[in-house]
Amino acid sequence: MSYIESPRNSRLSALRRLYKGKERRAAMHFVVEGVRECRRALQSGFIPVEAYICPDILPQSVEEDLRRQLPSDCPVTYVSARAYAAVAYRQKTEGVLLVLTKRNYCLEDLSVGERAWYVLLEKVEKPGNLGAVLRTADAAGVDGILIADEIVDVWHPNVVRASQGAVFSLPVVAESAEKLLQWIRNNRLALFAAALPAYRSLYEMDFSQPCVLAYGAEDRGLTEFWIRHADERFTIPMRGSVDSLNVSVSVAVSLYWGVWQRDYKTVVR
Repeated sequence: MSYIESPRNSRLSALRRLYKGKERRAAMHFVVEGVRECRRALQSGFIPVEAYICPDILPQSVEEDLRRQLPSDCPVTYVSARAYAAVAYRQKTEGVLLVLTKRNYCLEDLSVGERAWYVLLEKVEKPGNLGAVLRTADAAGVDGILIADEIVDVWHPNVVRASQGAVFSLPVVAESAEKLLQWIRNNRLALFAAALPAYRSLYEMDFSQPCVLAYGAEDRGLTEFWIRHADERFTIPMRGSVDSLNVSVSVAVSLYWGVWQRDYKTVVR
């Protein structure tokens, strides 16, 4: 084990570069902060390259538990509180960082069974929204996330944080719109688009069948490509003065309509 006292240490400078979009996208690795996130990454089989622990912040009992989950050959470095503050993306992340090897999925990795359903996001720009969608999709039992024309990197630290670690357990595939549509058609999945013009309500949709639910960017919605190719277009009823919902909220409302149809509809009295 080694110890880093200075915030200016060259190894910490290399870590900080992994937080930058261009460097992170080009690298094979990314950084995860926080006890919950680190545990979920390890439980999901992600391979740690390095671990950084600040003993002034992380309780010893938690440290011992985390170290039991690390591979025996994973280097562990202790850092001072000053050094940790200089390298952490967020100021309060419980005193532990892991450098992990990325896991990049492709369409061939996805399974399509009798109850398959996926969420498709087009050009979503805000990491917090993508993370929130991942968290809800995982809770609802969705099989994976399809990203058309990727803008936000799935390994962005705010995506990891907002997903509460769901990014580690849920496959995410980023591809061109054309390739995603071909995959959807080849696997005979119904394509539902949350988009205007639509003359049917969410609550008229049948999400119990194998399907993909598609949503657009926060400010523009879905492009004409997905609207034109959708099997059904739907809107979420709005009763107040606002005319739209945050994309992560729209996904949550829609998915739990699907959860009810798939798992509870037959038992409701």
